[in-house]
Amino acid sequence: MSSRYLFDSNVILDYLLERKHYPASAKLYGQCLENGIPILVSTAQIHILEYVFIKKVKRDAPAQIGTARLAWRAFLNEITIVKTPVPIQKDHPLAVHDLEDYLIHLSSEAADVMVVTRDANFLRLSKRSISTEQALADIGKGIALEAAHKVAFLDLKTPHIKLRDALETAFDRILNSGIYILGEEVDAFEREYAAYCEAKYCVGVANGLDALHLSLLALGVGPGDEVIVPSNTYIATWLAVSRCGATPVPVEPDEATYNIAPTLIEAAITSRTKVILPVHLYGQPADMDSILTIAQKYNLRVLEDGAQAHGARYKGKRLGAHGDVVAWSFYPGKNLGAYGDGGAITTDNPEIADRIRVLRNYGSRVKYVNEIRGFNSRLDTLQAAMLRVKLQHLDIWNEARRKIAAQYLAGLSDMGLILPFVPDWVEPVWHLFVVRSKTRDQLQQQLNRMGVKTMIHYPIPPHLQGAYSDLGFRKGAFPISERIHEEVLSLPMFPSMMLEQTNQVIAACRDARVAAQ
Repeated sequence: MSSRYLFDSNVILDYLLERKHYPASAKLYGQCLENGIPILVSTAQIHILEYVFIKKVKRDAPAQIGTARLAWRAFLNEITIVKTPVPIQKDHPLAVHDLEDYLIHLSSEAADVMVVTRDANFLRLSKRSISTEQALADIGKGIALEAAHKVAFLDLKTPHIKLRDALETAFDRILNSGIYILGEEVDAFEREYAAYCEAKYCVGVANGLDALHLSLLALGVGPGDEVIVPSNTYIATWLAVSRCGATPVPVEPDEATYNIAPTLIEAAITSRTKVILPVHLYGQPADMDSILTIAQKYNLRVLEDGAQAHGARYKGKRLGAHGDVVAWSFYPGKNLGAYGDGGAITTDNPEIADRIRVLRNYGSRVKYVNEIRGFNSRLDTLQAAMLRVKLQHLDIWNEARRKIAAQYLAGLSDMGLILPFVPDWVEPVWHLFVVRSKTRDQLQQQLNRMGVKTMIHYPIPPHLQGAYSDLGFRKGAFPISERIHEEVLSLPMFPSMMLEQTNQVIAACRDARVAAQ
């Protein structure tokens, strides 16, 4: 059962005109508002609804027209308007019967919701329709409420619904431009993201792994070289090093922050070390000053993995150019996510930026003239357009994440969990909210039964993955990372998360603790 409904015109007019013969319509509308169940209306309905509503008031109660217009504005603030997609199937049974009903049906398909109607023909001809009585019954039984109140680990749909108009405008702009590889749209995103990151240059690439790989190549990493990497990270950090023919050299994390421990880096440096590659894990910056001091001492380059840290600050400055270059991922679940894969690098070094621009485009800066052996790794023009829209909202989304994290930190403080530690010199963006528990698996199972979805980032450290069995690491080689991977659990975290949902997660953690005692 849907946790959102698209209201047919007859149900909306029942409510607006206070039709006494159809009390179920007003009751349903009120219950949806009361219980936070979104009310959707198709673009195909709006002008007709306004025309019929205002005309009816003018005819029957002209003195109330001012009040009616205020009621109409209030109605618009209560609903979510969804698009009417094209093209239409003119021979569809619903289209043959009533074209407006068919357009509403198409909108419900686009929004993946049910249409609430009291039109018998609509109910007969559309599998996406439900009667007002049935919708009320479902809410009464808690079916719709249960769907609305389950806490997903991540909600990618809600922010996109809110940005639908701007995203569709961007899509149309690209479709009409005839330019689908690189071009001004990618250039514009690169300028805007560089400015956002307080860096001089940005170069868009195909994904986060390519951003790391091409950055390492631009820093001169190749076969026989070594790159210092965290032992506690996602495997992509290591894979980028291996792609260059170099060897990843793991260093354990600071157990408080989960980021690479600067105090352990020097012991891992050899004559073959070329780069230090810190990861800003879970959206919290690593201790860059300490890392940069070591890099300067040994004449090493620093590549930052910022895949989870869009907008985070280290000592007041946004991540983007503390080291030589920063690699970014725009995977859909990131704080700044695309609608597919995407990535970029930022840097203050013009030579690094230029090198990566050439590497990403077959080793060419002039068409059909190839200076070096390059790659096909360009940020899609369409993705760049979408990212430009979403970048305008990133600070708002990050602030919402901070508020959720603050709720978690306060509400979970007495439950025996190890909570995230935030040094006073960083401003994290809470890509993930990760707790630790020695009974992690049982906790996850209990939360799942209570309707709270969680994930594990990550269950197996890179040195114990089959992909790196050739390095000869055995269990116990990196005990801090192994312990972290056995205990971490990521709680739901997304910008559209409501206060009630956060409290539900906290309550579920408390109940799970009681159940385990």
